Amino acid sequence: MSTVALVGKRVAITRPIAQSQKWVTALHKVGAVCETIPLIQIDQPDDEGFAFEQAMRKIDEYAWIICTSSNGASRVAPYLPKHSSHVQLAAVGESTAQAFGQEVSFIPQSATGHALALEFPRTDGKVLLVTAQETNGEVERILRDRGIEVEGVAAYQTKQRNISSEEINRIQQCDAVLFASGSAVRSWVAQSEAKTSGAVVVIGDATLQVAKGCGLTVQAVATSASADGIVTALAGVFA
Repeated sequence: MSTVALVGKRVAITRPIAQSQKWVTALHKVGAVCETIPLIQIDQPDDEGFAFEQAMRKIDEYAWIICTSSNGASRVAPYLPKHSSHVQLAAVGESTAQAFGQEVSFIPQSATGHALALEFPRTDGKVLLVTAQETNGEVERILRDRGIEVEGVAAYQTKQRNISSEEINRIQQCDAVLFASGSAVRSWVAQSEAKTSGAVVVIGDATLQVAKGCGLTVQAVATSASADGIVTALAGVFA
């Protein structure tokens, strides 16, 4: 798909800055102008990460480690053995897999927690599921229903980042607003009354469902959180 239509378009990226750099670089290369204004922030879970640290200390006891987000995988990565290990890794999608920094053994066909839980390979070993504190528990429930021994642990929690009226105006003046998670959508709606003048683009079906539930009209859904996936989705809006 041609990216010419993106030249000069202003795109609001609402993900935390550290996670947005690849998108910003890719969009700049095709002539877009990025406004990076995070709507969420990533903090320690309520237990200050105690349960997660305990799990990492016994990492060799697990046959698999599953992460449902790049935030979780990036927290697991420093604890992973650099060389041979019997621990296998599973990620919800490509961006999460990359955050591990190591080879990943399983990624579902569709980048959703539901698909991950249903498609996850059978195992007799113990599985560690690393998630956000605010998870709805669906992945763990499905795995248990399938007879898989799983231990769930929160590595972080996602909180609303309070934004200024000036930041709200900047987002509203953009030609497109990109939401990477349901948490970002809910933060925007809570602080802006869901008003956007630009096209709304979301990543994945889970974010789409939250956006619809919050009354947003979505113009495009990126099926991948990769830089190419984001550029393709946005280019399609303005083609």
